[in-house]
Amino acid sequence: MRKSDVNYKLIFFDLDGTLIKCKSSWELVHEKFNTLPEARKALEEYRIGRITYQEFMVKDVSSWLRRKKSIHISEIEKILDNYELNEGAENTISEIKRKGIRVVILSAGINLLTEKVGQRLGVYKVFSNRLEVDHLGYLTGRGIEVVDPYRKDLLLRNTCKIENLPLHETVAVGDTIYDLNMLMTAGLGFYFGNAEDIKHKNIKAIYSLEEILTYLS
Repeated sequence: MRKSDVNYKLIFFDLDGTLIKCKSSWELVHEKFNTLPEARKALEEYRIGRITYQEFMVKDVSSWLRRKKSIHISEIEKILDNYELNEGAENTISEIKRKGIRVVILSAGINLLTEKVGQRLGVYKVFSNRLEVDHLGYLTGRGIEVVDPYRKDLLLRNTCKIENLPLHETVAVGDTIYDLNMLMTAGLGFYFGNAEDIKHKNIKAIYSLEEILTYLS
């Protein structure tokens, strides 16, 4: 492997399963409320296009409220406090920032966790979905969609437009098929997962986050 001649300016990271070990912040909450079966059914409905992601979030949050009538946002935050960074995440982000590349976390997970990790790593921006609450901070049963898992590429493009940055000067990192549109849109994509899923010449399979550094000038 050799470093690229491109002077990359922005790198977009997925969160769940990429920067942190947990595969889904939504799943962490479902485990707490014992609602995983409902969650998996809703996710499959979204995956095959039967429902939108907004509808998926409503199903998710409503399943928690069927188990516990009133849930304060602080309870969700406490559940999401228990996360671990993936090996090499802190060093990789630190080195990327040292090279002058700005780091963005782009996650379809819950903002309470995304913002926490983003602050810890000192990233430039974070994008993630939110839980709607009432004036007292209790869940209403709805989510606020910011990131559709299959369309992360739209946020990447919009961020580049705002930053007046060409797409070829961006990097993206993800670990599931939901990230592939984002990885294909960036100038350079890294798939942190099963290499058999890779079918695009601009996407590199990696098995540790620190491998990213070998490609960056």
